[in-house]
Amino acid sequence: MQTSEMTINEGNNYEGSMAALDRYVAPGLRLWMLIALVSGILLIMVVIVCCFMRIRIPRTKRQIDLIAARRKMRKSNLSAEHPPDEKTQPIVMNRVKQPVHQKEGNHREHEDDTTESVPLVPKISKHATTTDKNGKCMSEMEADSRERFIESITNDRQERKLPKVHTKYVILLQARIKGVLARKKFASSIRKDFDHLFGAFVKMQKEKEPVNCKEVLRLGRLFRLCQLCRCMILSMSSCNVHKSFASLLLSKNYLQAANRFIISMFSLISSVINELEFEKVSEGKMVSLFIHFLITFSSANSWAFVRSNTKICCVLNQLCNKALNATIGEERRFVQFSRLLSRIASSGRLAIGATAFNGLFSLLFRILKNCDFDYHMFSLFLEYCLSSPALITHLSTTNIDSLVENTMFEKALTILRTNPVLLNNLDGNRSLFLLANLIHLSYLDQHSLVEYLIDWVDVMNEILARCDLIIGKKKSGRSHWHPIFGWYSTPLDRSTEGSLLLVIRQLQYLWSKPIVTCLFGQVLHCDPERQSLYHTAQLAVAEQNDLATSIQKLWKKLNIIRAEAQANEIAQRPPALSMTAVVCQLYQNALFTLNSLHSNILSGLCREDFLLPLLWEHIVSLSPADNGLSHMIALVASYSPRITHFAPIVLFANCAASVISILDEEEMYEKGGPFTLDQLCAIAKFCNLFCFRVIWNSYIDLEELSSCPLFLSIYQLCMLLYNRDCRRAFSRDHKFWIAPDVKSSIIMNEFEKKTRRAIFLMSHMSHLVALCDRISLFRKYVASEKENMEGVPSTTITVERNKLLDDGYRQLSLLSPTAFKATIRVKFVNQQGLDEAGIDQHGVFKEFLELTLKHVFNPDLNLFKCSPNGQLFPSSTSDLHENHLELFKFVGRMLAKAVYEGIVTEVHLAPVLLATVLDRKLCAFDELSQLDPDLYKNLTYVKHYSDSDVADLSLTFSIDEDVLGQVRTVDLVPGGHAMHVTNENKIAYIHKMAQYRVFDQTKKQCRAFVAGFLSVLSGNWLSLFAPHELQYLISGQSTDIDLHDLRKHVQYYGGFHNNHRVIKWLWQILENDFTAEERRLFLKFVTSCSRAPLLGFAYLEPPFSIRCVEVSDDQDQGDTLASVVRGFLAIKRRQSPIRLPTASTCFNLLKLPNYGKKSILLQKLRYAVHSDTGFELS
Repeated sequence: MQTSEMTINEGNNYEGSMAALDRYVAPGLRLWMLIALVSGILLIMVVIVCCFMRIRIPRTKRQIDLIAARRKMRKSNLSAEHPPDEKTQPIVMNRVKQPVHQKEGNHREHEDDTTESVPLVPKISKHATTTDKNGKCMSEMEADSRERFIESITNDRQERKLPKVHTKYVILLQARIKGVLARKKFASSIRKDFDHLFGAFVKMQKEKEPVNCKEVLRLGRLFRLCQLCRCMILSMSSCNVHKSFASLLLSKNYLQAANRFIISMFSLISSVINELEFEKVSEGKMVSLFIHFLITFSSANSWAFVRSNTKICCVLNQLCNKALNATIGEERRFVQFSRLLSRIASSGRLAIGATAFNGLFSLLFRILKNCDFDYHMFSLFLEYCLSSPALITHLSTTNIDSLVENTMFEKALTILRTNPVLLNNLDGNRSLFLLANLIHLSYLDQHSLVEYLIDWVDVMNEILARCDLIIGKKKSGRSHWHPIFGWYSTPLDRSTEGSLLLVIRQLQYLWSKPIVTCLFGQVLHCDPERQSLYHTAQLAVAEQNDLATSIQKLWKKLNIIRAEAQANEIAQRPPALSMTAVVCQLYQNALFTLNSLHSNILSGLCREDFLLPLLWEHIVSLSPADNGLSHMIALVASYSPRITHFAPIVLFANCAASVISILDEEEMYEKGGPFTLDQLCAIAKFCNLFCFRVIWNSYIDLEELSSCPLFLSIYQLCMLLYNRDCRRAFSRDHKFWIAPDVKSSIIMNEFEKKTRRAIFLMSHMSHLVALCDRISLFRKYVASEKENMEGVPSTTITVERNKLLDDGYRQLSLLSPTAFKATIRVKFVNQQGLDEAGIDQHGVFKEFLELTLKHVFNPDLNLFKCSPNGQLFPSSTSDLHENHLELFKFVGRMLAKAVYEGIVTEVHLAPVLLATVLDRKLCAFDELSQLDPDLYKNLTYVKHYSDSDVADLSLTFSIDEDVLGQVRTVDLVPGGHAMHVTNENKIAYIHKMAQYRVFDQTKKQCRAFVAGFLSVLSGNWLSLFAPHELQYLISGQSTDIDLHDLRKHVQYYGGFHNNHRVIKWLWQILENDFTAEERRLFLKFVTSCSRAPLLGFAYLEPPFSIRCVEVSDDQDQGDTLASVVRGFLAIKRRQSPIRLPTASTCFNLLKLPNYGKKSILLQKLRYAVHSDTGFELS
């Protein structure tokens, strides 16, 4: 500050100093000054000459001695390396006498040194010998004397130099202290003067009287900057010539000084404002004040002193613009203020007032306009300003209108298309913020959007690709949740975390109703029948003519691009790209990159009913004969499956799957929206045949199918429609899903040969082959494995009837998978602790298996719960059992053992659990209707809620669970308890709630059950079946019993035969007198399962048998010759038997007395089957 003040004072007093010099200096003094100047020049010349002559002065005695000593040392070294021979002449060395130094005042005198030439070595004769030892000693003495001489000279020099150094440092220290004291005193005096003038300007109060404007110049650039700014701002509202600072700019005497002062204030504010961190309210107020100052002094339109004079205002505005461009317009400061704008908006809630924020933006935008939107400056504006979080959201209507009027949308697209390197300077979040602001701009300027649609789509795709590239590099450490990108390796910046909700709102404009209508409504060709539907969904805008003109410009531009492309077209290139494909590709990229908003995007696109039917009609129009199938197959056979031409079908499949997954049966089958049943059949056929031909003909490499968006989207829709059709058919042909191009036998043969395409086809689309063929193959695999395990020893277990689960779990859970698949024999222990009589020939094990499964699937045990329609699924409170996960694993093994042995059981699992076993994905909302009808009804109410905003229901993305009297809140998404459900995200809420209730809530239990099930049955075998088909393997077919097949494979004992009268009565009763439900009860009475085996009764183990009995079970000793003869010949006893029919379900055996009348047989048999048990009914 001291330097700045001295600079201002020097500038103000320079002219006065020069005038005083000319006025008061006498002419005589000037003469003396001239003489002194000439004398000084002569003195300098004398010194130069003396220095020149000193260079040529002969060396002193001391220097000569030093040179001689050095020469002698070099000679001695040479003599040591090359010893002299006998002819060597004697060496003569001058002996150096050490000079004596005497100090007298500041002069130094040297005594004359005498040197004598004394031969140190006498002349050597032939017969004389030299003594190396004496020569060596003399050389060492001379070296020591030289070292002492040099050391003494060095010490003397240091002693003479030390006092000068001390004096120098003392002088510097004194100067520093004097300077500090002087500055402190000067600053104190300045503060007193400042407080005297500006101490009252604590707040912006108009009643304060401004000080004299000349005093402002005198005390400018002080550290009390805020008071100074307030004073100057208030002075601009004054019309007093002595109070208004504007008067200084109109004075010739003060114009330059005032202009320099404003520039210096702008520069000072630029340096100060960047150091504020907005951590305190006072710092925000200071920033607002500085912005207020910059706005006030960057435009003269608001100055009261010149407001009425337009010409003066125009001149002053030019001056202000120059000052603004000279300071903030510099690249460094422009970037600095752009970053300040981003920091203010980073928290989502402006750190300063909205007026100050918009003022700062208007300053930056004015600088951009002043430079006529220079390419470099506009690039900086895009990189640092337009990449601020939710910038457009915070702008006022005036600033937004300025952006639209100056075609900022068009200019931004041009810069980003011509300078793609600009995006490399942005990280993931800043690229996202730029994308959101551009989407918001396109929403505000839809006419420009349509006209520059190609450029806009290219830029959007480029930014999305940039975001995805950054995410792709950081997938290794996914540990941080990003509200938009999903799991993200880089920690979320806390300074911008609060603004992400606003950014999401900006991104939602991309799939909002106006944008979707604007894009798809213009590029999709609507037929006359769809025109009314389209106009209903379209926004009521007044500028329809302007919009049509923009569309014409767009198509003209597109035709030019196509013409240029055709000129350079090479052979085998894809057909011309449609605008529909371009727009669909944009939304596909958004779905892929904005992972957390995936469901929001789909629900936004499908919110209006016109889009999906129009997309389907566009696909059908490509080849109407087969609903676009041949066109798509031809494309995928010739080109990469990732080209943009497939974008419409990919987007259609994703959107259709999202809509159909939340349709209830009334909407889908009765109301017919958004597709009729005929359209559903056409879509299902298209998806089924497309997936089959792509796999069978290898149009896409099988290794790439799992990551190919084209195949995955169509396959997902295909399986969704297949599951809905299996639950309630909308197709009319029972062979609708079977492949028409290739016979099932060919596919099965290739599958047995283990070809890649057949394995992939059977594991992903097994419904293409008839079910009976797949079951036969499954039984073939099981039989082959049993043959290979014939050498495995059987296992015998002993269980008590009242401890079935405990004893079975304790003994069987320890068996290896191989031993568990082998033969297991069971010996029951009765209540008295005695072994029950009988030998287990698979019948006893079947009884043990049925009793165990009946016990573990009983809802009272709390391992499984039963849905209202009788389906079983894991209980969410099963953890009350200490080892509940191990029990689930045991249950899975036991049920798989039943399937492995071909034992049909009365267990009906929920499709969710079956799909988990098969590693298939089902629609959660679909399955919720069966598992939890009440929750399904509530979510349906939320889906159709149209009274007002869903936010009125006060729902959040969380669920409250009552666990043993304690309420626990579970977030459906991270931070879901604080995220409210709105009309925009209610579809996402429905999906998340259904996903949690159906899958996530019992994930651990299902995983344990599946582990046990797959330990017995191979996953490759099970991949042959769909979830509902696996239920057929467990419990048989749900259709009516085929009595002809049953009668064909029944076995008779005790004298009964096919033509026995009782047997004839039995089949007549079953066919004519029993209903379908009673026939299922009859089958359950004999076999403990009401459903027939999938492949018929030929595969029932043990075979269905009927035996003629005459006495009760406890008196029955088996078939005797007499009983067989009586039964065979139908010999009547004295009275007709009155006992009821009984059954041994473990042997699938019906024990039927030899009744004398058909009516008695009907009565007894009906009573028995309705008694719900086959034991002890005699």
